[in-house]
Amino acid sequence: MGLLGAAGSATIAAGGRLTRRRTLGVLGGLGGATALAACGSAGGEAPAAKATGPVTISFMHNDSNTAARPEGATRVTLLDEFTKTNEQKISVNVAEAQAAVTNDKLKSLAAAGTPPDLYYIAYYFPAEFFIAGMIVDVDAELKGDKEWGKQRADIYPNFLESSSWAGKLIGVPGYTNNQAVIYNLGLLQQAGVPNPKQGWTWDDFKTAAQKFVKPGTLVFSMDWGSYLYWLGTQGARVISKDNKTITFDTPEMLVVMEHMLDMAKRGITQKTADGKGGLNEQYREARNDVVYEFQGPYRIPVLRQNKAPDFLTIHMPVHPVKKQVFAANGGHNLIVFKDIPLERRQAAAQTAKWMNAAHAQAQMCINATSIPVSKGVTDSKELQDYLKTDAAFKGFIDLAGNGWRWPTLPSFTPITGALTAAVASIMTEQTSPKAGLVAGQQQAQQFLDEDVRQMK
Repeated sequence: MGLLGAAGSATIAAGGRLTRRRTLGVLGGLGGATALAACGSAGGEAPAAKATGPVTISFMHNDSNTAARPEGATRVTLLDEFTKTNEQKISVNVAEAQAAVTNDKLKSLAAAGTPPDLYYIAYYFPAEFFIAGMIVDVDAELKGDKEWGKQRADIYPNFLESSSWAGKLIGVPGYTNNQAVIYNLGLLQQAGVPNPKQGWTWDDFKTAAQKFVKPGTLVFSMDWGSYLYWLGTQGARVISKDNKTITFDTPEMLVVMEHMLDMAKRGITQKTADGKGGLNEQYREARNDVVYEFQGPYRIPVLRQNKAPDFLTIHMPVHPVKKQVFAANGGHNLIVFKDIPLERRQAAAQTAKWMNAAHAQAQMCINATSIPVSKGVTDSKELQDYLKTDAAFKGFIDLAGNGWRWPTLPSFTPITGALTAAVASIMTEQTSPKAGLVAGQQQAQQFLDEDVRQMK
């Protein structure tokens, strides 16, 4: 549900279903030029004007609504609020919002000419819908809307970049998450270890963590997808700024692999029984045997429901020289389908805009422990007043401006999968760090090359 890379980390099952929320660049499927050209003017024949209603639009999503996932219920509550309060007489039908609709099902609906008007989707998937001619360029649809111009300018740049394809905004950022280090206040106090401070480094962390290495204690619970964070604290990324080159076989990534291997050898991190990474959900078991855990804000309600030991949060330790505070993000966007009646398309775009605006974002953060995608929301009184009551959640919110996430790519899943598999081969010592990085880059670049060809 934070990065596949945010992936921080999400697991994608066959058929494109999002089965875990952390999509931060690690943990993460994601044509041709003619189709793209056709999409470039999607919705462009009559953009800009607001729907004057009354008009009813349909809404679907590929997320799940469960007691442990409060964002689903919050989303529906907000859409109901929009229906009751908007002056454009737009009603949102949320009858089909109780169950997730997979991407494959959505494609079938679109092919049959019966897509929903508005769809809530993991942010990295929209590119495949856009190049197939199914969804609109949101900026074209909202062209001339002054409110949107101001609102758009307030969105953190990376969330706009990661929601765009070939220069077109194909999804409206509606929800994001990130990851940070959750630390056990009681265990630190008992050992006489001070709480970590802002700017703590890899070396600071290792020195503190080493004091807890003993049988029966899990010192640092993390999955191997966290490589993105360690890399980010050096100011480096795994894909170039123009989204055309994988930058995995680099000196910075070699440093990350050596660092992660060193933590494993010291006993600071552990492997699961099957030899793979994934020990990143242990704190919630409330056994008081976890000192540090790498997790996202969506874990907070679960920890409290399970009466987990008292905790606070802080950013991932930074590289001792580069010292870049970094957080990878995941999240969901709102997309508008193209081949629907004009009035519904305009109404869907206006609804997506409202869900991105300050009030809706703040309520999503407060009620679903999510992270703002816009600076104004981060600084808003509505959210800041709430954070005075929740110091642990504030640790995640404070990282909103340090977020990064993978771009939306048709081959997102195989690309991130290749890189994560390479990290696993290194961490299980099936291959050397250098050989693993070379293999991972070559495989991921092959997938990306095909995406690049479709950008033209």
